Amino acid sequence: MLLAGSLAVTLFLFSLGLPFFFVFLFIPLIPFFSRERRVKRCPECGFESAGDRVEYCPYDGSRLEIPEGDQ
Repeated sequence: MLLAGSLAVTLFLFSLGLPFFFVFLFIPLIPFFSRERRVKRCPECGFESAGDRVEYCPYDGSRLEIPEGDQ
């Protein structure tokens, strides 16, 4: 829905001859830039990952934990 609205505004401004049309293609991407990433750390080896899907350390198999200050 947001992409369709962004494209509609882009086409409208382009038809008016305004050079801002390319900016509106990036509006749907704004939520991805402002997301806060929580880093998880392995208590055994110190491996860190910001991925949401990574739950275990790939080196020693320990469960990754969120550091105390980041909770």
